[in-house]
Amino acid sequence: MLDQGLQALAVAAVIAVICFIPYLIYQYRRYGQFSASRLIWMGALLVYGTALLAYTLFPLPSAEWCAKPHDGLLVLDPTVYFRDMWQMHLAGRSWSSVFTSWTVLQMALNVVLFIPLGILLRNLWKVGIVRTTLIGMGISLLIEATQLTGNWFIAPCQYRVADINDLTLNTLGALIGALIAALLPRLVADADSMEAARAHAKPITRGRRWAGMMFDVAAVALVILAVDVVLTAAYLVISGVPSGDRGDAARYGEVAGIVSDACGLAVIIGFALFGSGASIGQRLVHLKPVPNARTGRFGLLLRAIATQGVALVLWSWVPSGELWAVLLLLVAVVWVLFRPRGLSLTITGCQLADARPPQVDAA
Repeated sequence: MLDQGLQALAVAAVIAVICFIPYLIYQYRRYGQFSASRLIWMGALLVYGTALLAYTLFPLPSAEWCAKPHDGLLVLDPTVYFRDMWQMHLAGRSWSSVFTSWTVLQMALNVVLFIPLGILLRNLWKVGIVRTTLIGMGISLLIEATQLTGNWFIAPCQYRVADINDLTLNTLGALIGALIAALLPRLVADADSMEAARAHAKPITRGRRWAGMMFDVAAVALVILAVDVVLTAAYLVISGVPSGDRGDAARYGEVAGIVSDACGLAVIIGFALFGSGASIGQRLVHLKPVPNARTGRFGLLLRAIATQGVALVLWSWVPSGELWAVLLLLVAVVWVLFRPRGLSLTITGCQLADARPPQVDAA
């Protein structure tokens, strides 16, 4: 059980890293703001889901285990636990020892396993108690069917017990979790309230600025990677490498790198020349730079080049410039601690504003 839990945590950590930026973007586009509580609860749901998956699938059976006959892998008697407890008592064990036995512990674990599901569904999406219970039953039924069919016939044999008692106790756990969540105050920001206010301006926080900067770096890196992959794939199809000339492949790789880096720089400049002049990341977090009267649109272009553009040039075309590019980006990140509008806007004299109109008080 401990190994399964550690495996679940490891898998959840990898998925969380992959999904972190996409989920932040989703929050800003749907709610117009970042919600730490919803991020934490979604992370809890991710850990819980991977733990449930690990508990259902692992450890996988060996060929030697599958070669031997095994009985009792399908239990359809809903009174098994209670008959086991009664037989233990008839065998001379006290009720206190019966209630602390593995049979009772197994019952309790099957209930406890689904209590978090009820709490998560109620808190994150305000699912009703009846629907939460039915969802818990459906997930438990899916687990038991997976165990009955040997992971839907992918595994070499059935290696886990499919038990109707587990279905009953898991459903009870989901119901208890839903009741607990109904009695306690919600500890997560309400999605409906956030959506209702998404079209109105919010304070420009340091976290919001850092999120925009992170989105910028990720977007430019993704453009560079995509162009490089497309050019490399095209060259492989046309030239037939690896059977072709390795020297030609190396030279083409250098050209592809230059072209892909140039496309990344073009993205940085292009977003500064059109619309509000905001970068990709600033647009995702609903921010826009405001140029001063002297520089106008040219100031917006300078703002785009001042940090991210210079960092890309240093990284791509200056010998040993990678260190200087990283240092420049780190300075830009730290700068936000002291001046939230950011290094590039401070250098060019631009201001920063929310791209949405302020909320008007009806009164």
